[in-house]
Amino acid sequence: MNAARLEAHVLNQIFACDDVTIVLETMRDASFAIGADKFSYHPEVMFEGVASARSEVYAVGFPEEWVELYIKKGWQLVDPGPDITMRLGKPMTWHDALSSRKLTKLERDYVTQTIAFSVTSGYGFPLWGPNGQNAFVAVGFPPDIPLPDEDAISGHHILLLAGHQRICQLTSHIRSPVKLSDREREVLTWVGRGKSNSDVGSILSISADTVATYLRRIYFKLGCHDRIGAVITALRLGLIRI
Repeated sequence: MNAARLEAHVLNQIFACDDVTIVLETMRDASFAIGADKFSYHPEVMFEGVASARSEVYAVGFPEEWVELYIKKGWQLVDPGPDITMRLGKPMTWHDALSSRKLTKLERDYVTQTIAFSVTSGYGFPLWGPNGQNAFVAVGFPPDIPLPDEDAISGHHILLLAGHQRICQLTSHIRSPVKLSDREREVLTWVGRGKSNSDVGSILSISADTVATYLRRIYFKLGCHDRIGAVITALRLGLIRI
């Protein structure tokens, strides 16, 4: 299948999706099809940007220890790449984004860590949505292969924009008055922090089966079918904070 037909096929898949997680997985698979081995989606928190402690990052392919440090230890608050890319409003290599301005000491320390973990080669994509529902996508490549050319990146940007627009559409119909109980918010908050049903049950002193029951109620209220979709939707609606 040539590039144009592949892009059309992926766009059709995106427009037909009715589940947030499937859209994200389609965006991920399209990124891997152009040679990437890492993908992350960072929804922007209103008035805080994509580098927010309340932004739930969907990440695949990054080293596990890197994800732990980036999301749970606060490196996402230091990483200047997403903010630079969003401000300039165009796809950029990670190297070009980090080279576009003078970095602070914390930012330079962060760059040193990217080298240590071999997370150095990739593109950042700004994604615009309705009513300020913006997002940033990072697509990483193995360090020993050349990055795609400009035409391939422009076409890929269109696919990612379509995916983000579809996510916005799928979450827009439940803006309000969805309400979660205090316990439901607790359960989903811990799920958003990467905890399993058993972990959440231990933390909240309830059984894993009870956690599963709460999650089914949450999925019904949010119109979602799985954990990732529920967490991202709840964050967009301001129902939980991670």
